[in-house]
Amino acid sequence: MIEKFDSIKGFLDLNEGIALYEEVKRVSENNFCVEIGSYCGKSTCFIGQACKENKSKLITIDHHKGSEEQQLGELYFDAEVYDEKLGRVNTLPLLIKNLAKFDLEDVVKPLVMDSISASKIVENNADLIFIDGSHTFESAESDYELWKNKIKKGGTLAIHDVYDSEDEGGQAPNKIFKQSLNEGFNFMKRVKSLVLLQKSN
Repeated sequence: MIEKFDSIKGFLDLNEGIALYEEVKRVSENNFCVEIGSYCGKSTCFIGQACKENKSKLITIDHHKGSEEQQLGELYFDAEVYDEKLGRVNTLPLLIKNLAKFDLEDVVKPLVMDSISASKIVENNADLIFIDGSHTFESAESDYELWKNKIKKGGTLAIHDVYDSEDEGGQAPNKIFKQSLNEGFNFMKRVKSLVLLQKSN
């Protein structure tokens, strides 16, 4: 059933999506999870479906202006998410469309803002926080520092796009992954470029 989410525009591998779904099913019940970086809602739907089944909620955070590599003329630019009237990337309409299509509107709460602003209003004790926002070193480190203490003890930190070498991909997510191992997070599982860690304190 959840395989249907693989048709959504995005950079999440199907097996990574299934791993996210299974982890949320395991760790979250009658509480909430947080996603940093919605894009068009692919990972949002995998996490959101698990939340729906477990009577949890998902807060998904994105300014919806696209990351650096998704801008006009850049490597991952996609004309479908470029808004001619606004003169910029705008992924929010596709997110809203996908939440409606898969009946997740009552489960998922989009916050259209940056991660720093959202961190000031989202409460602590999240069951799972998924970091998949901007992959610059500055942004990835900021996301990690702002959100690591908002995960409950025993909860899960999920990080996407963790690559072992620069040939495979940018190293910012890998840096915060390695940092987390020295700061009270225990490695649980890796599926392709997705890592799952449990908060021990």
